[in-house]
Amino acid sequence: MSPQDYRKLFRRCGFDIHGQQGIEISGVLGPKELGEGSHGNFYVNLDEGWVKDWGSSGYKGDVFSVVKDTQSLDFTESIQWIVDELNLDASQLGPDSSNGSAAEPAETNSNAPSSSRLDSFRKPVVSEDQIDRWHTRLMSEASEAQTARTYLTESRGIAEEVLRAARIGLAYSPDDHRAKWWIMIPVPERRGGDPPRITALKGFAFDPDAGDWKRKDGRKIPRNSGSAALYDLVPSNPPDGPVIVCEGELDALSALSNGFNAVTGTSGARTFKEEWAQYIAGLKPTRSFGVVVAFDGDEAGQKGARDAARMLSSAEAKTRIASLPSGQDVNDVLVRDGPDVLDSLISEATPYPEANVNEKAGVRAASDNPTDSSEPELEYDPFPLQALPGPVRAYVRASARALGEEIPPAMVTVPTLSVLSGAIGDAARLKLKRSWTEPATLWTVLVAPSGSTKSPAFFHATRPVFRRESKARDEHEEALAEWKAQEEPDPQDRPVRRRFRTGDATPEAVVQILDENPRGVLLARDELGAWLGSFDRYVNGAADLQFWVEVWQGTQASRDRAGDGNTTIDAPVVPVTGTIQPGSLQEKLGEIHFDTGFAARLVLCQPPLGPKRWTEADVSQEVRDNYEQLLSRLYSTPRGEELSLTSGAKEKWVSYYNEANASLETRPEGPAKAVAAKGITHSARLALILHLCRRKTGETSSKKVDKESMTAALRVGKWLTNETFRVYQELDLDEEALPPKLRLLKLLPDKFRTKEAKEVAEEEGIPERTCQKWLGDLRDDSKLEKIRRGLYSKI
Repeated sequence: MSPQDYRKLFRRCGFDIHGQQGIEISGVLGPKELGEGSHGNFYVNLDEGWVKDWGSSGYKGDVFSVVKDTQSLDFTESIQWIVDELNLDASQLGPDSSNGSAAEPAETNSNAPSSSRLDSFRKPVVSEDQIDRWHTRLMSEASEAQTARTYLTESRGIAEEVLRAARIGLAYSPDDHRAKWWIMIPVPERRGGDPPRITALKGFAFDPDAGDWKRKDGRKIPRNSGSAALYDLVPSNPPDGPVIVCEGELDALSALSNGFNAVTGTSGARTFKEEWAQYIAGLKPTRSFGVVVAFDGDEAGQKGARDAARMLSSAEAKTRIASLPSGQDVNDVLVRDGPDVLDSLISEATPYPEANVNEKAGVRAASDNPTDSSEPELEYDPFPLQALPGPVRAYVRASARALGEEIPPAMVTVPTLSVLSGAIGDAARLKLKRSWTEPATLWTVLVAPSGSTKSPAFFHATRPVFRRESKARDEHEEALAEWKAQEEPDPQDRPVRRRFRTGDATPEAVVQILDENPRGVLLARDELGAWLGSFDRYVNGAADLQFWVEVWQGTQASRDRAGDGNTTIDAPVVPVTGTIQPGSLQEKLGEIHFDTGFAARLVLCQPPLGPKRWTEADVSQEVRDNYEQLLSRLYSTPRGEELSLTSGAKEKWVSYYNEANASLETRPEGPAKAVAAKGITHSARLALILHLCRRKTGETSSKKVDKESMTAALRVGKWLTNETFRVYQELDLDEEALPPKLRLLKLLPDKFRTKEAKEVAEEEGIPERTCQKWLGDLRDDSKLEKIRRGLYSKI
């Protein structure tokens, strides 16, 4: 259906969207049947036929749910109602009886809602011809193809008819250093089509010599995860039984081969999406038999199962959670024990929300969690605007109001702190004592979902810097043209472009900019997901991450550049600001970020957002001019100044420092402790930033950081640290932060033998000697008890 169709249907259901324009509308008055009453808090997406109430009812659903709930109809009646309203040809809506076997996957699935809030791509990620070539190769008589098919059918229990129906393929990539052969799983668009577009592609490397996706020496071969998408394998003519939500593609394919209705995501347990839940809830077997979440039998899988179950339950699907054996997935159960055992586990699945998955799966106790879940849930506190210098306070407040009355000023304020940091650059440092100085560098991240005001808020904060960058570019191009116009231009006189902002986060690019602009540069990107996700242990990620840690510290950083030799920056200053979606932050922030201390250096902010409504408010020219005048003065600060503390500021700092470190000593090791430790440093840097701003605006004449600036900085610093804590708690970001030996312990059953521990360690690429040492360390740390020789029990 088109946006015009959705508009007509929603209006007929009682939504007041007569005057609004566009396909994404906020602040819409909704029908009383959905709990809206007299207030207009609905968000309406006319491109996907989706609504959400930002008000007290929290209602959300697609057009089918809205019709069903406002017109008091069942699903079938809702379809007919829509047909009548839009004058559709009802014969085009029924299932195609020519679609044959029970093993046929979702490209011809007629059980799904014909429209829902689904993933949509303008173009397929791979062509039909390429899919056919890969599939033909897999089904050929070539030796590699026969080995791959044998692995899929015998080792993984996937029926050959499913391989054909799902068009599984075999790719040959001779130049890929990871592997030459790849088993390819195309994920078709869930709305169908003939043929359906391929919206995602999952591939995993295959070693024909080993006959497995591991090499002969047992090492795993990296996988190509592709984009997160829902892989729907519910047949056109589904068998009686619930929809099984699996954690991986091979799980779902083997479940389909054994007569189960199966779906899965393509990027792991932590990437399940609410729109997938809405789609699954509308499937025919879900409506008749419910849905069972059967994620892997480890802690990550069981946590992901609870999150997925919550979304499915919110979508009004009858939901249960299966408890698989420790360390096993659906495919393991089917291959080792057969479909009867999986059927028993499905039958015994615990209804959600009563499911106590922690006890069933032996998940670690809350006291082992780096961010103890026994702590009370943190609530959002408004940003302390009074702590900011006058022109900054006026600008961020006016900018927030221009975005809407319900937009918290923190949405603009937090990235603005990094902008101020960038304007100061390396011009000044705070001297806490002779051996301890701090630069102005701050890394701030605005966390908000897609469709919110995060991008407009970010651009309000960074727009003055973007304007300076554009002007500097134009001036450089003009100067460069004049230089080139000389008869014999002197290379030593070649104009150097002044930089204020960059979006290129590669160390090589940053070092080159700093070499030409030693004052520093602001890294500002509307989406930081690519930056966070670029640090990969298997390439140069660890080295790149260490480079950024050195930059944050302001200590000497260097980089070897091809053809230019080594470039060393003695005191790098690169403040960072940008935005990211909550799901992307959860997905991108991983073990490597915590291990290096990188994660703790990020200041995170995720204010609660109300509905977007039109407002005539805007930033006045006077407020804008006063703020930009302050920025100009900061950019003009001569380099090389060191600001010490007045006696009053020193007394305030020492008291805070001692109190903060005393509190730090009581925290268990983990991400919360690391965030608290870096929060102390952030407060010192804020004292430098706020005092220079106050001095440039005439609010103080002190050449030293005074008591008022320190008081304001400590207030803002505590807010930033507490808000970062809250985001960690809200998004459970500490999951990847445990030390490696504790992560190994999580993968082991409550009781295990040394041989089992070695097998699990080998799966994870952990050497046998390291495994033995860790078992000893865990005993010393009172995490393990040795029952007898070769047999251990978790404590």
